[in-house]
Amino acid sequence: MAGNLTLIGSVANIIVAEGAKEYYALGFFEYLKFGFLSTVIILIAGVSLICLLMG
Repeated sequence: MAGNLTLIGSVANIIVAEGAKEYYALGFFEYLKFGFLSTVIILIAGVSLICLLMG
C-alpha cells in the first residue's frame, strides 16, 4: 500500500512520472484521484482479510 496514495509517496512513482513526461504530464492531484481510490480499495480488502483470518 505504500506509495499508492500520492505521486510523491514512492520514489518509483516519481521515476515513472518523470520517464513518461514526454508522453503524458501526470500532476499531483491527477494522480491523487486514482491513488485515493486504489488506497481505499486495498485498505478495505486488507482489513476484511485480516478480520476473516483473525475471526
